[in-house]
Amino acid sequence: MSLYSLKGGVGKTSVTLGLASAALHRGVNALVVDLDPQADTTLGLLGEPGGEPDIAEVIASARTETIDRSVIQTPWARSGARSHLDIIPGSHRSSRLDSPALDRRALRRLRDALDKRTQQYDIVLVDCPPSLNGLTQMALSASDRSIVVAEPGFFAVSAADRALKLGDELKAQGAAQRLQPLGVLVNRYRPRSVEHQFRVQELKDLFGDQVIDPILEERIGLQQAQGGAVPLHAYEGASAQQLTEDFDALLGTILDSRQHS
Repeated sequence: MSLYSLKGGVGKTSVTLGLASAALHRGVNALVVDLDPQADTTLGLLGEPGGEPDIAEVIASARTETIDRSVIQTPWARSGARSHLDIIPGSHRSSRLDSPALDRRALRRLRDALDKRTQQYDIVLVDCPPSLNGLTQMALSASDRSIVVAEPGFFAVSAADRALKLGDELKAQGAAQRLQPLGVLVNRYRPRSVEHQFRVQELKDLFGDQVIDPILEERIGLQQAQGGAVPLHAYEGASAQQLTEDFDALLGTILDSRQHS
């Protein structure tokens, strides 16, 4: 399951962490793959930068031993959790692999590596870099589902359209044969903003039912939970309640899409 976007600042990492929290809360075994060279998801889940082997080494050496050693149990899952929540840490070294155009063999690197892992999971969440270059193309080629994360801003429609077309292009080329895009997830929505209302309607007019429900509102609870290095579902602030329900629903949509495929 790839989470990607054309541009930064739309909250991909926040969505990834929210889904990871929902998986842990629901008892769903999850692996997070931090493919973004900024490695913010790694910091959010581990509370510190990851070590080696990291995702760069996994992609460079797609061997079972390498990928198994790279998988780290997160602190979120160490105290009474009903499920596994593990991560393959991100690294700035992966930026060297982010070429704008990759050949067919290079596009298969992440898929080949993940297929060789020993541990199996109910869901694998891949946090992509904020671009449509090689690393994102690798992620889509390895995924059976994908979500474009967008914010309700001026460039939302064009950015979402380009991102969705990338998935279609990779499928047409035979590089992402398993991929079934779920659509566009609107994040950081402020319901009282007339501009945000207009941009969401613009997205719905163009993409129809490809706009995923629920729309995620901008709430301080998500940032506070991340700042405290705790799962959203364990955060006691009142502003987190609606978000936990929304992430539970989003996770349910992802899992249900696999059962009905």
